[in-house]
Amino acid sequence: MAEKKKKSAKGGRKSFCLKILLTVLLFFILLLGGTACFAWRRIGGGLSESEKAFYSKLPNYRNGKFLNLEKIDLDPKKLAKKAGFFRFIFSSPNVPKQPYPRVELIKSSFPPRPEEFNVCWLGHSSLIFELGGVRFMVDPVFGNAAPLPGIVRRYTPSPLPRAEIPELDFVVISHDHYDHLEYETIRAFRDKKFPIITTLGVGARLRSWGIPARRIIEMNWNNYTTVAGVKITAHPARHFSGRTFDDRFTTLWASFSFERNGRKIFFGGDGGYGKHFAEIGKTHGPFDLVCLEIDAWNERWPNNHSFPEDVIKEFRDLKGRLLLPIHWGVFDLAMHPCYESINKVRDLARQTGVPLLIPAMGERKRLP
Repeated sequence: MAEKKKKSAKGGRKSFCLKILLTVLLFFILLLGGTACFAWRRIGGGLSESEKAFYSKLPNYRNGKFLNLEKIDLDPKKLAKKAGFFRFIFSSPNVPKQPYPRVELIKSSFPPRPEEFNVCWLGHSSLIFELGGVRFMVDPVFGNAAPLPGIVRRYTPSPLPRAEIPELDFVVISHDHYDHLEYETIRAFRDKKFPIITTLGVGARLRSWGIPARRIIEMNWNNYTTVAGVKITAHPARHFSGRTFDDRFTTLWASFSFERNGRKIFFGGDGGYGKHFAEIGKTHGPFDLVCLEIDAWNERWPNNHSFPEDVIKEFRDLKGRLLLPIHWGVFDLAMHPCYESINKVRDLARQTGVPLLIPAMGERKRLP
């Protein structure tokens, strides 16, 4: 009898342990599945077969991928200055101890009627422009730059909460990288009426997040459209696209120019130096305001992003009148100290006589 009780107790313990093990295993399966669904939703939809067939007839698309005008290099064998990928997950040694100066904004910080010529830098590549009484926003990102929270974290919060974005006439998205295209922000735009102007293929991402196709304008290089009286032209850029490891180059990337009432703005998006800058300057310049990326350069990808020395050449090629450095101050993307890029550009601008605008984040600057 005692032996039976022992066996029964032993069997009960085994059964209990098995139940605990199965419960833990089920928990981790659900957690993994939930995480995958969370990330997959933020990646966004892919191209349809009809879109691919249409793009295959374009000169800058071949074998399922968009092409740069000039070759880009990516050499992971070259040594980087600092440890690489883990800075995206853990605290980076490049992050400043004190955040960059900010001017806190709310919706009422912006006048009901947009001004004639005004710019507000929100950090990284997010800007709000006012041009000829029209207000528009480019590359609005307010959170981290990855499909999962806690990865590629901001080290400076946005001076403008997403819920406080003022009334806009349109939004422009330069390409689909996470630090330029943000799921939560696009979802916040679902019930708005303004159009979203972007590059070929990115419309599929937007539609999968609830933006109606009628509100999306997709553009190839050298295409233009007019919205609210602003002429918007998409220009080449030397970069790439993608939101997973295997979808690079499947959507297009671009720089943009905006023109109204005789004033012109150039927004470079992302990209390295190339011959296209001189061609844009010759055909569309001069530009009253030139916004160029200055950060995320690295010897392993020498022409995917602009080195500080390149920025000055780009500004000259574009026939710019005032340079606003962007794509810095928020994310650690390239393993160099956080203020190295802006300090170098400031020094180079002083040496070469380039007029430079470096506002605080959120500071609204009226331009001549």
